[in-house]
Amino acid sequence: MRNVMLFFLMSFTAHSLFAQRFNFGVNFQYHVLKQVSLDKEWIVPSTSYAIYHATDNRWKFFSAGQSILIGTTFQLDYKKIYVVLEPDFNLNTYNYTVGYPTSPGVEENLTFKSLFYQIDAPLYVGYQFHSSSLLRYSFFSGGSISVPYHLETSFVTTKTNSGTLYSQFSRNDMKNILYSNKPYPNFLCGFAVHYSSLVRVDVRYIHRMNYPGTEYKATYNTVGVALTYYLPLSLLKKKIYYEN
Repeated sequence: MRNVMLFFLMSFTAHSLFAQRFNFGVNFQYHVLKQVSLDKEWIVPSTSYAIYHATDNRWKFFSAGQSILIGTTFQLDYKKIYVVLEPDFNLNTYNYTVGYPTSPGVEENLTFKSLFYQIDAPLYVGYQFHSSSLLRYSFFSGGSISVPYHLETSFVTTKTNSGTLYSQFSRNDMKNILYSNKPYPNFLCGFAVHYSSLVRVDVRYIHRMNYPGTEYKATYNTVGVALTYYLPLSLLKKKIYYEN
């Protein structure tokens, strides 16, 4: 992981040698479409004697969790190509619902809700097309490093009269299954609309590239929107002609 982070920094530094413009800004992101998927149907955690039925592997709005990100943007431009380093603070939540067998053929739905504070450091390259000096469009792709801190996990049931079942399972049952405190890499890509050199709005897809544990493969996919406002600062004053 240390080598990956070093590669990210070296790549950004190398691109700065050829940049025609350097922009600095602030960005806000909101991720509400998420998917959490497990590769096995039954989960047997190491922290209790409970057995869970994993069936909730769908894409969902809001109910699978939300992420709110605030950070900074460092952007280097060379003609129609741009490179962005985007350190962010991420308040990240993930919800996953499992079935807890209470009797033969009967299950109670139990939702584990995990809350994280984490630092994300995306680095990606974009290409602008249909360009003008006012409105531009681009695709971008790259990767990011996430350093999470697991704050808490809570759970809720769909039945109000089954509180006695709480003694049968633990809030830590999903540790190293759905979450851990280990840093992890992500792949990201997206589509952006640029207005002059002031604002950029993009839709981005993020895929986690490893798993919290080794026994169960938990896959995480996220789609969100981002708004970047560039401050009226530029350390490089070269004019860029976006048209061919």
